[in-house]
Amino acid sequence: MRVPINWLKELVNFKQSPKQLSELLTMGGLETVIEEGGALEVDIIPNRADCWSIRGIAREVSALAKAPLVPARSALVEADKKAASVVKVEVRDKKLCPRYMARVIENIKIAPSPDWLKQKLESVGIRSINNVVDVTNYMLMELGQPMHAFDAGLISQGTIVVRRAEAGEKVKALDENEYELGNEMLVIADPEKPVAIAGVMGLANSEVRSDTSTVILESAFFDRVSIHKTSTNLKLRSESSVRFERGVDWVAVEEALDRGAALIAELAGGQVLKGKIDKKAGNRKPKVVTLRPQRVNQLLGAKIKPAEMTGILKRLGFGIKGSKISIPLYRAADIEREIDLIEEIARVYGYHKIEATMPNTSFAGKKVDVLDLFHEQVKTILTGCGLTEVQTDSMVGPVDLQKAGLDPDDAVRIANPLVVDQSLMRTMLAPSLLKVIQHNRNRQIEDVFIFELGKAYHPDKKQPKEKWVLSAAVTGSPFLSALDKMQADYSYLKGVLENLLARFGLKNVQFEPAEDQLFQPGRTAQLKGLGLLGELHPEVARQYDLEKTVCLFELDLDALFAMTRGKSKYRTLPKFPSVSRDIAMFVPAEVSYQMIVDLIKKTGGSLVEEVFLFDRYKDSQAYRIVFRDPAKTLTDLVVNEKHQQIVKAIESKLQVRIRR
Repeated sequence: MRVPINWLKELVNFKQSPKQLSELLTMGGLETVIEEGGALEVDIIPNRADCWSIRGIAREVSALAKAPLVPARSALVEADKKAASVVKVEVRDKKLCPRYMARVIENIKIAPSPDWLKQKLESVGIRSINNVVDVTNYMLMELGQPMHAFDAGLISQGTIVVRRAEAGEKVKALDENEYELGNEMLVIADPEKPVAIAGVMGLANSEVRSDTSTVILESAFFDRVSIHKTSTNLKLRSESSVRFERGVDWVAVEEALDRGAALIAELAGGQVLKGKIDKKAGNRKPKVVTLRPQRVNQLLGAKIKPAEMTGILKRLGFGIKGSKISIPLYRAADIEREIDLIEEIARVYGYHKIEATMPNTSFAGKKVDVLDLFHEQVKTILTGCGLTEVQTDSMVGPVDLQKAGLDPDDAVRIANPLVVDQSLMRTMLAPSLLKVIQHNRNRQIEDVFIFELGKAYHPDKKQPKEKWVLSAAVTGSPFLSALDKMQADYSYLKGVLENLLARFGLKNVQFEPAEDQLFQPGRTAQLKGLGLLGELHPEVARQYDLEKTVCLFELDLDALFAMTRGKSKYRTLPKFPSVSRDIAMFVPAEVSYQMIVDLIKKTGGSLVEEVFLFDRYKDSQAYRIVFRDPAKTLTDLVVNEKHQQIVKAIESKLQVRIRR
């Protein structure tokens, strides 16, 4: 909505510049920009029906800028003749029209409007018509109350009838188009014909003309839903329908009628007849809501003083009586509960003044779940190793298990599955990860490094058992460089797993040869009490159309959690330096990594601090042995002697050939 600055200044005394006003209104919830000429263009959100007027924006400026409103003035003078002697009003549908008011102005002369009125209407994009119609548009823009003026001489029997239209009834509106009405639409009529589409547009058969001498001025309150449906069905949108659709002010219906009648009499030289017709379905009283200052600060995380809260609400037009807040009728459409009042206080106080703090989500006597923290640690470590977390469905189909070499009869069945593909609960996470790899491969994504932390399900006599499982799968190159063609293999994923275990203080977990239908024989390892690690079986890989090497591990996360409890202990930094020696050898196929490491540690005894494989090519492997004595500095003589013992032990007991 366009809001001219000069017009706004007539309603509220503010000192801010247009730019400052724009910023204030925007921060207060009404996005505002400055147009050419200094006018404000305000984007009215749907629930703020009260802002569809210059006065509505003035109230916002008053609250946000702490500027006083200018009291409205009305110099209404009534003649002795009664309005009821000229016009009668009959409302047949009080649900769609809860209030209908009318006044009569006689002896008017239709003429052009004065320049000040023309300029005001032009500043909001409305074309000046004459001194009567322009007043109704003036009240529409300033107060947000749509009005309509009828030529009293064109109203049959001086009677206004508010009724539903007859099905198929055709009318010609002021836009010179013909519309066919439905019986759910409301019309303003006389005993012979419709004279206006209620809340939307007047009709040509009753418009104010150059020879009009008496007008009936209408001001009403129509049902929002009814006007919206009528406007939508007729594809006829007007300034009046926009405001009625959102809801007008019950009190402003009468205020606009009195001010409009007085202004018409002033500009057109007429007399306002005594009294006004007011047909209404009962009175409407402001709703009262209890506001608790401590609740305001608790929800906002702020320290707003109660006096400041009431000051904000007073500037917005709310009534204050202790903790009881009365809602003005122009805000009845969107203020219903205490939380609505809190939102009003927050936006006017300023969200930027409320310090950002973490919400307190703790409960008395409730500690943070250590298992949840453990899961987050696992995710952080694996993400740091270059893997991406995925989440797959716990429900799978028989085919999913069969492709991975698993028996569907060993899975928990869902009683009423929606589809066959989701009729079982997964017993492992690995098949789901293989589907993810297949999905990516089908889209030319060859390098996939993923993990999932979820639950697996197993049948039991009483009820199915579920346990936390960690699974990871890698394929392709772990590097983005086009020069490095390294492909992830068993050793790569084993390194990731060892890194995970080491972060939890588990450095001596045994890797033993194992067999499993999911993994390739001879390239599978079992971690005692934890799970399996290995290269995907070629037959299983064919089931998923996977050509590149895929390596996986699947761990019992609950068992891993149990093993990590109490494992972290403080250890002082070593006082004495370490000494490293490398040993390279040709290793027979039947000799495993673990056998070599175990023999080195056994032979080296307490002086061997760490052993790890750092290079491998075909059957050639190179290990680094780190020696350290916690009590003294090692000499080359001692280290060389121990190193030679290790070399002889490896040669004699494992039948390997040392590279010299």
